Amino acid sequence: MISLIAQYVSLVMLLFAAGYAISLVKKTKFSASWILISCGILVLVATQILGLSTAYMSDPVAEANIDMIVRWLNSFVGIVFLVGIFYVRKLIKHLKRMDEFRAKMENRILSAIIKTEERERQRFAKELHDGLGPLLSVIKMLVTGFNKDKSDDENMKLVHSVKQAVDEAIISVREISANISPHILNNFGLYAAVEAFVKRIKPTMDIELASNFRDTRFPFAVETIMYRVVCELINNTIRHADATKVIVKLTFENNKLRLAYSDNGKGFVLDNDTMGMGLENMRYRLRSGNGDLELFSNPGKGMRAVAEINCTLF
Repeated sequence: MISLIAQYVSLVMLLFAAGYAISLVKKTKFSASWILISCGILVLVATQILGLSTAYMSDPVAEANIDMIVRWLNSFVGIVFLVGIFYVRKLIKHLKRMDEFRAKMENRILSAIIKTEERERQRFAKELHDGLGPLLSVIKMLVTGFNKDKSDDENMKLVHSVKQAVDEAIISVREISANISPHILNNFGLYAAVEAFVKRIKPTMDIELASNFRDTRFPFAVETIMYRVVCELINNTIRHADATKVIVKLTFENNKLRLAYSDNGKGFVLDNDTMGMGLENMRYRLRSGNGDLELFSNPGKGMRAVAEINCTLF
């Protein structure tokens, strides 16, 4: 009697295990290893039921036949589990390779971020040195030129020159600070910031800006990431593409912010080195919002880029 109860308990537990295993087949993306393990558990359930059925039989021949079937099924279960374990081993190796690849990509992205930040620091240092440095030297020279022995007209000319140099220094500081952290982006949003950036470039290049939103505000991280992507793409076009026309289109649909960018430049061959440090950094940031950046180009046919980010994740 105790043995029979134990068999029923074992059957119930196997049924729960089989149901749970089957429910995980889809979650494991129909992995062959998990399908085999689920099949093995189902066969074990069948053998358990057959084993219980013999307890209510009085025909020795039928019991012997069922016992033979159970033995064969147990052998089949052993084979299924063996093959399943083989596939699990392959799956573990695959996951290990994926972890190694992920670690390699994270290191590459981290390196790209560090190099990009260092490049930006060098650029701002150059702007400060080449822009503000000479102006401050001129101001110092003009101030030291003041002399009470000089006529009022001469001193007034020096005052006027100092005022002009100070005004130029203020403008230079504003431009540098706008590049570091554009106040328009913080105060008025993405569209206004992109529009202001485009207006600064328009004297040297024809840039068309379109959008299905203007005053809509997005999370700070979303606006910052997309603004940096637009700036990076335009800067790359200016430096490398020899383009005369750029189209920037921003759209917001289904909680996703999308950028469609194109230029009529000389194009390039897409390869692993196409994504520069700046764009690789932007792609990493976009992926933090379940988005991505894709490039499309051919020599002589310009370049097209599509960036997308999910605004609900910030």
